[in-house]
Amino acid sequence: MEIPAQAEFIEVQSPIDRCKGQWAQQGGATSFFKQRNFLLESPDLVQYAELAHTNGWAHPLRFGVQGLLLAAFFLSALSWLITSGEGIYAERIAAVRAEMESEIKTAQGMIDAAEFNKARIEKSHKNDTFSVAGSTALTKEEALAQLNALIEDARKLQQEYQYNADIKVQNLRAAGDGFDLAASGTPVMFTLALLFAAPLFGHFMQKSYPRCRLAGQADSYYVYYVVARGLWLNCALVVLLNLFLSRDGYGLAGFFDGIGPIGRILFWLSLYALLLYWFFVVTKDLYKAMDVPPPADFTGPENRILLHLHNSFWLVFVVFEAALALLAWGVYLTAKAH
Repeated sequence: MEIPAQAEFIEVQSPIDRCKGQWAQQGGATSFFKQRNFLLESPDLVQYAELAHTNGWAHPLRFGVQGLLLAAFFLSALSWLITSGEGIYAERIAAVRAEMESEIKTAQGMIDAAEFNKARIEKSHKNDTFSVAGSTALTKEEALAQLNALIEDARKLQQEYQYNADIKVQNLRAAGDGFDLAASGTPVMFTLALLFAAPLFGHFMQKSYPRCRLAGQADSYYVYYVVARGLWLNCALVVLLNLFLSRDGYGLAGFFDGIGPIGRILFWLSLYALLLYWFFVVTKDLYKAMDVPPPADFTGPENRILLHLHNSFWLVFVVFEAALALLAWGVYLTAKAH
């Protein structure tokens, strides 16, 4: 007697259903970290996320602001609060004020001496043979006139010292404000360039992969994975940039000067290597997410996505940094004028 074979039924889910299921498995984490986990765990399903109408899914710009920009802004703002009014410009301002006070005290000493001699002469019963500042045989009226002139000249010197010191302090403060803006703003420009390089990256991708059906959405995929992979890397780079660029305010100028030019070159090369590593990891995710055939060697020149990531970022960063330099110059000129 034959036993009938039992039929096996295998349920085949559509990509959208798989996307919904994978999203539901992310647990009760906040929407941002839920989306980040989904991006890292299921790059092949990202293209269906919007079609699946997943609740809590953030569009690229919002995801980028939450993941990179807010952290960069608050870290740089904190750095500005700590270092503003500190460092080399504060030391120069203190030196100018100390010099001014010394000159004013010297002039005040001349005034006090002249006032003392003036009181002595006024009380004298003599009418001639007075000596003032090297002049001898002066009458009482001539001596008093010279002393009054000395007092007036000394007071004018005090006013001149005060005026010149105020101008120097104003210029130094203006320069310090411009420098502080540039130093604390550069890490923010770095993060903004990472986000706003997306359209340029999308343009490069459409030219390199015209037959890729997802090339038109390359800018969105770029933001998703730059943010997902760089959440903590961006914080580290922002902190390091703030420490180096605002080193005077943190009291680290001696350390960075002490390591010499070779040490500073190695420092910048380390930051660049960290950025390249970030792009390299993102590259692997983008090949999977966009269904682009990966290269045989991800470290070779055939890795065009890595090249596009690198070039897009630096082109945008140069423009943003130039805009920041102009803004800092404008702040300097405005503060100097007032």
